Amino acid sequence: MSEASLPNSSADATPRKRRPPRRVQVSRVQVLSPAMRRITLKGEELQGFEPIDPASYLKLIFPEPGQAEPSRPLEGGPRPTAMRTYTPLAVRADAWEVDVDFVLHGEGPASTWAAQAQVGQVLFLMGPGPGYKLLVQEASEHLLIGDDSALPAFETILAALPSSARVRVLMEVMAAEEERPLHSAAQLEVQWLVRGRDHTQAGEALRAMLAQPGFAVGEAAIYLACEAAAMRRLRQLLMAEKGVAGSRIVGRGYWKLGTVNHPDHDYGDDA
Repeated sequence: MSEASLPNSSADATPRKRRPPRRVQVSRVQVLSPAMRRITLKGEELQGFEPIDPASYLKLIFPEPGQAEPSRPLEGGPRPTAMRTYTPLAVRADAWEVDVDFVLHGEGPASTWAAQAQVGQVLFLMGPGPGYKLLVQEASEHLLIGDDSALPAFETILAALPSSARVRVLMEVMAAEEERPLHSAAQLEVQWLVRGRDHTQAGEALRAMLAQPGFAVGEAAIYLACEAAAMRRLRQLLMAEKGVAGSRIVGRGYWKLGTVNHPDHDYGDDA
């Protein structure tokens, strides 16, 4: 539920009860590519952690400078400064494990932590939160548009699609070495677009592809997730130049150039 859909009356509004934070430890670190790490988190407190929707989210709390492990957040206490939002990938409920992919972009506490992550290190995990459910269930054609930060969410969407669906993926990455096989039961087409390591060019390779006169969107449901300003530009391009109704686009600003603490509920509805 978005803030816009919450009841206006304070008498009617019921505060959403947050799930307690879960203490987890790193049990495995896997190198997927030069800029991507898959880190497995494990702990008894993961009992009952079962994301339902594809592209759902969790929050990870990282150590502050000088801490060996983060402090457990207190109910009603201040929001932890070093908290970031990620997509849970494989969840092995019986083993109390969850896999999380990290992009090493060299900015912020999460990327810095992931670059040095070692077995036994401790984080706190909160969630899960809802994801991309409605369009996955209702649409037969999908277009996934995003940068490196969206790759984990895309993988969970691809895993949820049936064989009767058609899906096209436009994935913008920093270098060709970041390409890796993607899988789905759906009829899948993937295009990898290299933008280089200059973050100021975020979204430009995607824009160039979408702006091509021959690029057809059809009736696809669109999941658009990348740098926040680029997401807005691409959303406007799709609506103005390709005639896509805004209701067919799910937007997610996963990060924002020059901003360390970008909010995790940036949907680009103001675009």
